[in-house]
Amino acid sequence: MKGKPRLKEEENVTKDTAKIEEASASDVEDKRIVIKKWKGKDWFNIIAPENFAGIFLAQTPTTDPKNIMGRTIEVSVSEITGDRHRDNMKMKFVVERIEGKNAHTRFNGFESVREHVMRMVRKRNRKVQIIFDSVTKDGWLLKITALSILNGKTTTEIQKKSRRMMVDIINETTGSVTLNDLIRKIINTQLQMQIKKTVSKIYPVRFFEIEKIKVLRAGESKVTKEKTLPKEENKEARPEEKKAKKTEEKPKISKAKSSSSGSEAKPEKKPVKKTEKAKEKKAKTKKAKK
Repeated sequence: MKGKPRLKEEENVTKDTAKIEEASASDVEDKRIVIKKWKGKDWFNIIAPENFAGIFLAQTPTTDPKNIMGRTIEVSVSEITGDRHRDNMKMKFVVERIEGKNAHTRFNGFESVREHVMRMVRKRNRKVQIIFDSVTKDGWLLKITALSILNGKTTTEIQKKSRRMMVDIINETTGSVTLNDLIRKIINTQLQMQIKKTVSKIYPVRFFEIEKIKVLRAGESKVTKEKTLPKEENKEARPEEKKAKKTEEKPKISKAKSSSSGSEAKPEKKPVKKTEKAKEKKAKTKKAKK
């Protein structure tokens, strides 16, 4: 009777040891899998566009470079410009092409930090927000959201007038300026101050900020334009070649006409000869009768 409980204890010990061994084996397998995943990966440098001086932004690992295409990166403007007063602004970039170990990007959006915008909203003030689409001079289609805070409660008429004025000013600037110049004006707060002064003529504006910019359609780059130009020149040259061919074919037709006219002239000469012979025969017959 004393040996039975000892056997149960031994069975429990063997089960515990088996579980520990299984757990240790699974940990080893997980470590091996992790090591295998990181062994095949390479690090790629993400670089800003040439408009932003091609600054190094970050690094990313991947097994296949194709997986990097389309990745978005958020970077604060202070890291790009080196100005600490621009920590409230962020910019987005998308990986567009890969050259060696460098992933080149293009502009994909702009955003101001939410805390910076919301701390300006206070009691007894009117918030006016606008969301609209605008096109730049170089063909970038942007969705812009802007926020203005009027210094006091206002009527709906004043809000409508201020919205219209803000939209008109932003559309005028974007239509006459490229994307790079627009971003510079926003970073330098030149556009914000201009809108604040003009709208304050209707009603005093306490705060204005461009909250977000989203890229709906990217503009054409210089490389694509240079590629399209030769094709258009070839298309224009084709009708000229056709005209030259027609002019070359025309003299052939004239030769054919001349040859045809010559063939028609030969039968006209033959009847003339026949008439002369006929006259000679008639004259001979008359002499013979005499």
